[in-house]
Amino acid sequence: MGNARWTGVRLRDLLDRSGVKAGAVEVSFEGLDRAPLAATPRFVKALGIDHARDGEVLVAYEMNGAELPMLNGFPLRLVVPGWYATYWVKALHEITVLSERFHGYWMDKAYRIPNTPNGNEDPEHLATETVPINRMSLRSLFVRPEPGEQLPRGKQFEIQGLAFDSGYGIQLVEVSTNDGAGWQMAQLDPDLGKYSWRRWRFPWLPAASGKHRLKVRAFNRSGEQQTTSLWNRSGFMRNVIEQTEVEVL
Repeated sequence: MGNARWTGVRLRDLLDRSGVKAGAVEVSFEGLDRAPLAATPRFVKALGIDHARDGEVLVAYEMNGAELPMLNGFPLRLVVPGWYATYWVKALHEITVLSERFHGYWMDKAYRIPNTPNGNEDPEHLATETVPINRMSLRSLFVRPEPGEQLPRGKQFEIQGLAFDSGYGIQLVEVSTNDGAGWQMAQLDPDLGKYSWRRWRFPWLPAASGKHRLKVRAFNRSGEQQTTSLWNRSGFMRNVIEQTEVEVL
């Protein structure tokens, strides 16, 4: 995963210039990449026409002010802000406007989630209805300390991490240094945009030796917060409260 600044052409402008007719339902996207096995279905994804024309989906030709690197999708890449990267088709070469819903393996079979709140389901009673994965979940994670890192007692240490969501924006981040028994607000770095990662920092003065379990949770501007448990058969959309353990010497 990465956090980048993208430059490109709005997909809406391309569709308008092409003269999309009334009755358009979805838009499909295919890249130049091919699977080594001929039996593997072609990598094609699709968006609803309204989403494709929302003015935020881009056909990007630059990443961080430079030509797209090969591994990041040269020469063109679809950028779908706030949605999981399975839609961010690399080496984009074909855009098709459809008068009916697109059917393909990577939409109908793969990357699907339970049609339930947060994509949650019971391992003993799997959801009977699934939908293609879509908006990103609210997440926060630790950058430092590293898991199992040893820290000196009585010396201040700056815990750092990242938080992001599907575009509502990060409202606040809270950190616990005592396994969730108490929570304190972290400092947020400047907001770089609603789809950008938000860096957070928390100064900690470990006073007691021994092992400490740190936890972090984020809240966004729509009122969402991270959960304590989530399970689905594919392991998608993880947004449980993150934790890491350190040892204070």
